Amino acid sequence: MFRTYLNRYVRYFIWNKHHTILGILAVIALCSRGFSQPDDSTISKKIDTLIQSLYVREQFNGAILVAMNGRVVYRKAYGKSDFNKNVPFTVSTPCYLASVSKQFTATGILILVDKGLLSLDDPLNKYFPDFPGGESITIKQLLTHTSGIVNYEELGIDNPGLTNREVYKSLVRHKTLQFQPGEKYDYSNSGYVLLAMIIENVSKMSFSDFMSTYVFEPLEMTRTFICTSAVQRPVLKAYGKFGDESDNIGNTTGDGGICSTVEDLLKWDQALYTSKVVSQSLVAQAFEPVTLLDGSKSFYGFGWMIKNDNQKIVYHTGGSGGYRTYIERDLHNHNTIIILTNIENSPRREISQAIENILNNNRYELPKIPIATKMYRIRNDHGIDSAIRFYKINKATGHGEYDFGEQELNLLGYKLWSMKNIDEAVEIFKLNIVAYPSSSNAYESLGEAYLDKGDKNQAEVNFRESLKLDPANQDAIRMMKKIEKAP
Repeated sequence: MFRTYLNRYVRYFIWNKHHTILGILAVIALCSRGFSQPDDSTISKKIDTLIQSLYVREQFNGAILVAMNGRVVYRKAYGKSDFNKNVPFTVSTPCYLASVSKQFTATGILILVDKGLLSLDDPLNKYFPDFPGGESITIKQLLTHTSGIVNYEELGIDNPGLTNREVYKSLVRHKTLQFQPGEKYDYSNSGYVLLAMIIENVSKMSFSDFMSTYVFEPLEMTRTFICTSAVQRPVLKAYGKFGDESDNIGNTTGDGGICSTVEDLLKWDQALYTSKVVSQSLVAQAFEPVTLLDGSKSFYGFGWMIKNDNQKIVYHTGGSGGYRTYIERDLHNHNTIIILTNIENSPRREISQAIENILNNNRYELPKIPIATKMYRIRNDHGIDSAIRFYKINKATGHGEYDFGEQELNLLGYKLWSMKNIDEAVEIFKLNIVAYPSSSNAYESLGEAYLDKGDKNQAEVNFRESLKLDPANQDAIRMMKKIEKAP
């Protein structure tokens, strides 16, 4: 019907030559309408086909919401929030956000800036006089991960009961900065723990009360709350790479600590286009990459990662235990992708890229299946030798269906180790060194396994190789000190 209508227009304007220009414009207008982006229903069906495929491949369990210019085009949940109790995952199921929480912490700081209660250029020692080097670190550098403060996860203190105050004490004891503040970008959860403490210091409110008062309640985010193991646990279970429960979330806030739903996060997304929570001039700063001392850009704003694309797209991932989360905002087209899952095997970035392609009417590829989970099942059914043989054959043939990334074998090794199968773990870590001979982490993992076996000589050999590849590997440094102190 459309082509018949278009042909008539073309013939008409050919016969009326003095209307040629108008005719061309009319044809262009008709073509642009006729071959425009697919409608909402088509987009929704394509996204659902993608998610169904991932669900069948055990690569997705959770909720997804996609909006175009604030208009929801896809909102659906698959799977269970608790497999043992057979509880379904719904679009209203709150999920632990992990590092997606950082954008809320950053906004909390901006709210205080908006109120004139602090400045982004304030030095850290204004709020913590005893913090080593605090006079040279600014709040802005905490926001942009350019402070030089070590990530507390590298200090060997991380545990489910860890609190913000304990993180602070450990950082004060550590004293040394990793680099001159502003010199480079180095992701540090420590900075966001300190930001949450600054919010409490300045506002004279708990972080939970502050967020509820200034963000969650004004935006009617009724299913969003601070959820730590000490305050309120998430309502859903989470599962690790190999199917075991993995829902420990810790007690720290600022770097994480928030639970929310895909529907509430859309309210958050839409509010950021207004001044309802904080002024637009300050919101805009959150989406600007920071300039480092050498003049280069880091492509991290205030709680947001920034894609180096022609279109300005900001996003953030979150991961803790089996919780995997993602939010992406296309600031040019006002498109939004929100992904909340409770299984570690959910490839959020690949899923979001596939959805981006669907929105742009382009083809997409399914994410690769983790080789470690496949090997784990083969090992359980046929033994470790069969699993290793499967790995070698498929890697040698370049099988495109599986993910052979460095982390795959590393995670499998630690899983086997946790099951008291240390000899099997050693074999997997050895396999990873063959695959990634330049990886400091691969050697460090093998060294730890040997140390657990009681083979200090082989442990030391691997720790030294790890430090040769990366002298700043804190775990390897700590293990070497442990060996040196041993009788």
